[in-house]
Amino acid sequence: MTLFAYNDVLQLVEAAVSRGGKVDFSSRNLSGANLILTNLTHADLTQANLTGAFLSGANLSFTNFKRANLSEANLVRANLSMASLRYAYLGGADLFRANLVMADLRNADLTEASLDEANLRAARYNYATKWPEDFDLGRSHAIYVD
Repeated sequence: MTLFAYNDVLQLVEAAVSRGGKVDFSSRNLSGANLILTNLTHADLTQANLTGAFLSGANLSFTNFKRANLSEANLVRANLSMASLRYAYLGGADLFRANLVMADLRNADLTEASLDEANLRAARYNYATKWPEDFDLGRSHAIYVD
């Protein structure tokens, strides 16, 4: 398992941004990575392994997490607005006060995730989205789509 130090990840992010490109961590193993407060807007994290990663306070708006593993990730107060979390696994993730406004949660697995005080206004979900057992979907203001 490859663990990236905070400075290593920051250097990769800064290098990509300075070249005018998007950050591409697709299919990378970032398990346990420290990405606290990192700006990963529009990043590609498709199929990335972010198990146990520290993403609290990170700006992850418009980021593609399709089929990513975010199990046990710390996403406290992370900005995930407009992010694509389709088919992502977030089992046991901590999304306390996370901003998921207009995020795409279709087919996402949020089993045992903590969604306390998370903002899900206009987030999209479908029949295959899996929610925590005690989650009150009716109060979330998320939108069901086919």
